Amino acid sequence: MLIAVCDDEQEYRKLIIQHINFYFNEHCIKCECFEYENGKDLISSEKSFDIVFLDIEMDELNGIETAKQINKTNKKAVIFIVTAFQKYLDDAMDLNVFRYIDKPLNSQRLYNGLDKAIELINNNEISFRVRDNRIIKIRKSDIVCAEIIKRNVRITTVDTQYDTRENMEYFRQNLTASFFAVPHNSFIVNFNYVIEFKRDSMKLCNDQVVSIAPRKRTEISKKFMQFIGEDYGSLSNSI
Repeated sequence: MLIAVCDDEQEYRKLIIQHINFYFNEHCIKCECFEYENGKDLISSEKSFDIVFLDIEMDELNGIETAKQINKTNKKAVIFIVTAFQKYLDDAMDLNVFRYIDKPLNSQRLYNGLDKAIELINNNEISFRVRDNRIIKIRKSDIVCAEIIKRNVRITTVDTQYDTRENMEYFRQNLTASFFAVPHNSFIVNFNYVIEFKRDSMKLCNDQVVSIAPRKRTEISKKFMQFIGEDYGSLSNSI
């Protein structure tokens, strides 16, 4: 598990990392912690973090703006805001920040937050059998799409493809996060990987074009507009 700690005060970075290492050692979970003294350095990293701890008041790029950038590029990241300034609470909540932790740090509150974060991350995983009967476990958020090909279900991720032994109903029941959609009976699509959206089709990051069934076009269009944070009513005539 990859964890980023971003704070312009080295003392607090070290303290948070100390607590993180204690927690993960106690729970026998492997983790790597990376330190950043400002938000600009953090978002410049090519690492895809599972958990991010952010201070609010930092030079160059504050914690709120950093969280906005992380939400755009790494929607799976669980973000903790750690700050002494309560005035930023509303902004943090608007960003769906996972936890807001006060300074000075309360270790028990931090550990309780990590309990919930690990539970959330574990719920983002799915297991399935592939053709040679191996069991594969991957992150749901890494799935670009699931599709029926010759009566089998193929899972395409950001890195590879798996031909599974599970039926499509299994994936419909397990891929229920708000970023998944079923444009027609043979497909499940992850909106995070849609690079072009039209009323009757979607183009994915792998250049695959997925059609949207006529009876589902209004539903899928509305769901996609909600996903990207736009008002469906004002845009429905243009898609």
